[in-house]
Amino acid sequence: MSQTLIALSTWLHALATVILIGHYLLLSLLYLPVLAQDNGPALSEISKRSRSWLYLSLLVFAVTGTHLMLIDSGYLGFMNFGNVWGIMMLTKHILVFAMLALGFWYNAILRVGPMMSSNNSAELGIKRFRQYSNLMTVSGVLVLLLTALSQVQ
Repeated sequence: MSQTLIALSTWLHALATVILIGHYLLLSLLYLPVLAQDNGPALSEISKRSRSWLYLSLLVFAVTGTHLMLIDSGYLGFMNFGNVWGIMMLTKHILVFAMLALGFWYNAILRVGPMMSSNNSAELGIKRFRQYSNLMTVSGVLVLLLTALSQVQ
């Protein structure tokens, strides 16, 4: 049973990665360059429709990530960063919390989604949305890199 649980956790964690980081990567590389010229409302709608998927992926990350961390041989205990794996996981989790803070800042405080579809501030909204998307993409790619590096034994 434990091998099945590990496989399921790993698969769900990878699926959540595809949803979250893939969303921002595609947004930065494909959708924004094509739609930013004329279509702030389309970008706003993409942002609105993707929200529940992104929240679900964050929930899956929290559950599966906790499980995978606790069973990893590199895990030395809570707040024990006495090995390279622990330092990489600390760095990764700081970056993940920075991504959450970015999401809160751009979406709840700056309200870039509604701004993109407004008549008088759409250009500023799209500029801020591009900045947010690029920051999330770079952060996500760094999280993936830290994850890969932490697996090297």
